[in-house]
Amino acid sequence: MTLYHDQLKKVKKLGHVYSIEVKINTSSVFLRSVDESDETIRLLTEWRNKYWDAFPAKFKATESGTRKWLREQVIDNQDRILFMIILEGVKIGHIGTYRYNAGDNSAEIDNVVRAIRDSHPGLMEKVTRSMIKWMFVDVGLSKVRLKVFSDNYKAINLYERCGMLTVGNIPLKRVHTQDGWKWEETQLNTESEYADRYFSIMEIDRKSLLPS
Repeated sequence: MTLYHDQLKKVKKLGHVYSIEVKINTSSVFLRSVDESDETIRLLTEWRNKYWDAFPAKFKATESGTRKWLREQVIDNQDRILFMIILEGVKIGHIGTYRYNAGDNSAEIDNVVRAIRDSHPGLMEKVTRSMIKWMFVDVGLSKVRLKVFSDNYKAINLYERCGMLTVGNIPLKRVHTQDGWKWEETQLNTESEYADRYFSIMEIDRKSLLPS
């Protein structure tokens, strides 16, 4: 097991005992490993339905489906962790990491959502910066990357302010599913082919953030 997986396992076991603190002016935001409370399940379901366009798949989320996803795909998944973003005791969003790559000792920032946006402008930039630093310092990664829709200019600008650079793109096609549709990664084999949409691949390496 890698340091990445060891650290994720440790943080999940600590639950609310462990927090990443982010200073926002005179306030503090805390990132805490997601719990399985009824409140969290309700919020995750509401946010998934409200901000569906930030995700690669469109479907109607239900609380039972969210509970199953949270247990199987996050809590029991050694490769993934999801933090709730908590401001003044209120859960306002989430951010996580996923998809460890042993080849270059990297992982992806995943599931970035700010659901309550009525205060503290710039909060998500500071949260993202803190998440990147945690992934380098505490988890020991060499590189952090993410995928973002190439037409999501607001998110791309935020990640650029955090020091991330666009290093490539992935063509996508929209595929219908039983309960909706999803954006699926594809390949373009000829110059005449085109994609329905693209993911931009963004990344930052440890040396850029933590020079020796």
